[in-house]
Amino acid sequence: MKYDPQIEEHVAHRNFNLCPHCIHRGEPGLLSRLCESMPMISRSDGKTFHVLLADRPLAYPQERHSDAPDCVSLCFWYCHIATGSTTHALVVILPQARLDQPVLFRVIDSVADLLAAELLRTNHLASLYQFSGNALRSLAH
Repeated sequence: MKYDPQIEEHVAHRNFNLCPHCIHRGEPGLLSRLCESMPMISRSDGKTFHVLLADRPLAYPQERHSDAPDCVSLCFWYCHIATGSTTHALVVILPQARLDQPVLFRVIDSVADLLAAELLRTNHLASLYQFSGNALRSLAH
């Protein structure tokens, strides 16, 4: 899936702590994350789903002596009405990214937009993606 600027027109709610999707369903709306010390990155259409960055970006792989290129991993949580109140997790790998990269949170915002766009089209996301060239590609694991 590639980034489309019109996504923002369909995803009415961005970067919220109080989820309009959960409130619409009569559930508590306050979203919690593993790391509360970073900016909130979340998306919702207000009725059928929400997706949010669940934890801070982490270096990937975590092993110090790995020969793999520098990457960053992102953990997102999402919920869609098609799965009831079940929360699902997914990981997005940003190849050749660094935690100290000044534009990292703009990139994460773009990833959240793409995940929201996919949830507008379907009710489920893959568990592992790679982001490059403004596109998400599902990876087998």
